[in-house]
Amino acid sequence: MVDRERLLLHILLAAALHECGHMAAVYAAGGEIASFRITLFGGELCIRNAARLSYGQELLAVLAGPGSNLACALFLAHMATSLGWERAYVIAGIHASLAVFNLLPLRSLDGGRALFLALSYLTQPITADRAVHVVSCLCLGLLLVAGAGLQGMLGIQLPLLLCLIWAVGNWCLETGIVKPAETR
Repeated sequence: MVDRERLLLHILLAAALHECGHMAAVYAAGGEIASFRITLFGGELCIRNAARLSYGQELLAVLAGPGSNLACALFLAHMATSLGWERAYVIAGIHASLAVFNLLPLRSLDGGRALFLALSYLTQPITADRAVHVVSCLCLGLLLVAGAGLQGMLGIQLPLLLCLIWAVGNWCLETGIVKPAETR
């Protein structure tokens, strides 16, 4: 009833491929996964002995998730074109959307982490952290303005609204405006 187009399985598979891309790159760089947690909006990897990975290795591991989705999107688009399989365009769009969303320069997404690592390589980590904070705030502001405009034009779109709430919630947690609930 909610998933009339039957896309939920494809969304979950795209998310799984994304996380597998991260994991494969971490293992290829000689790292170990300490834990993997599924959250409301995706997976969260913790790398054991992350200090062993260079900035470049960690950057590749961060970009491997979106990269695997982009590669899959290109492959599916090619299949759609070659075989006339129109449904593959929709599935390719899911992969491409997930990759592009994760590449946004928000601190809690792959794009924010990649920006931090690249800037840390070029400057000091504290300078990189401050720069990522500013870029993340600007990006969030633009997303809120664009999201409000789309909501006004299209009416309330629940997925977009949930993404905006998630982004604002993460920003509040990261800046310390809201403290996470203590677990017992």
